[in-house]
Amino acid sequence: MGNENRTPDIVPDFKKMMADAGLPVNETVAKQQWDQVLSDQQITIENGSPFSPFWRTVKALITQPVVSLLDWISRILMPDLFIMTASRSALIGLHGPSRNVFVMDAIKAKGMLRLTRVNPDGVLSITAGALVESDSIGGAVYQLRTLSAAVFQEGESVIEVLIEATSPGQAYNLPVGSYYRLVNPIEGVTVRNEKDWLLIPGANEESTEAYRNRIRNVFGTAAKWHINTVYKSIISDFAIPVENIEIVTQAPRGPGTANAFIYLNVGQVSTGLLRAINQHIRDDGHHGHGDDFLVYAMPTQDKMITATYSLHANSADIKADIKTFIQAAFRLNDAYQPMRTRPNSLFSMSLLQAQLHNQFPALRSIDFDCGDIKTGLWLPKLTQLVVQHG
Repeated sequence: MGNENRTPDIVPDFKKMMADAGLPVNETVAKQQWDQVLSDQQITIENGSPFSPFWRTVKALITQPVVSLLDWISRILMPDLFIMTASRSALIGLHGPSRNVFVMDAIKAKGMLRLTRVNPDGVLSITAGALVESDSIGGAVYQLRTLSAAVFQEGESVIEVLIEATSPGQAYNLPVGSYYRLVNPIEGVTVRNEKDWLLIPGANEESTEAYRNRIRNVFGTAAKWHINTVYKSIISDFAIPVENIEIVTQAPRGPGTANAFIYLNVGQVSTGLLRAINQHIRDDGHHGHGDDFLVYAMPTQDKMITATYSLHANSADIKADIKTFIQAAFRLNDAYQPMRTRPNSLFSMSLLQAQLHNQFPALRSIDFDCGDIKTGLWLPKLTQLVVQHG
């Protein structure tokens, strides 16, 4: 999953720390320390050449094993002792379980699809397991499977059926109208995922950095009061990344009140998910004494964007790929991994241009009809995207 196992860009230089402490982290320092010991003990070695039998023996039996051990300590052991620098295996095996925080498995998206038939006469049954699919998005077609039989009763022209993605992952959290085609068509019957169709958003296996953030978040939950980190920990149990939770504590409904605003890496937060989270916090007793805490979907503001592009000579047209890439930046698919929009930040259109050029070598130029997007407590929602050849 890309670079999910990396450690943070800025990490302590453990080897330098060990060297500053006087430990022999390389053979040169070790030789200098040996010479000092021999001098302090007034021991003279007649053949001081590094190729002498004495120094070859010392190197083979002592110096190289010690230097190798200290190198392993600086590269593996010491980083794994700290959450900020620990490897994924250390986070999963040591730091997470010791704080009762466990890595989250991938989740299959679940939701409701609307089926419509032209002729409402008679009873029509569609067996469980029917597949509904999307168009190709970045080279992949996403499918949902019905979990129960869908039955049109006499006179019914519209029904809903519970579905589940055929595989786990956030890539299945596609927007309205993306799932519209029965793999095995039925004459007169159409299908569509409507607004708010997601009940349980799909999620990838938790990335190393997301897991690291959840573990670090736990440090603020030890107090007896329900502060922000406590609520973030509760909400993150519903597969919402800690970094995708914004909490407003300025007493929106009076003293003792606060709001949380959440969003997904791909797709829209549904009312079903919000209902489940709020019930867990408010009705099931997972809130601070006297707290009035509500969770909402992150607000959005509509954006209409036109992109004009040109290609290098003799290049195949990549209009659909460019469109998919831009939509990925606005959290509408997971086919590509550009820098995504975030609340309270600056979304750089020039960076998006650079990422498009890096992704598609055939792209000669691309311009947008808008500048950078400065967000507040909201996300830009791409309501119209026009991609045209200039």
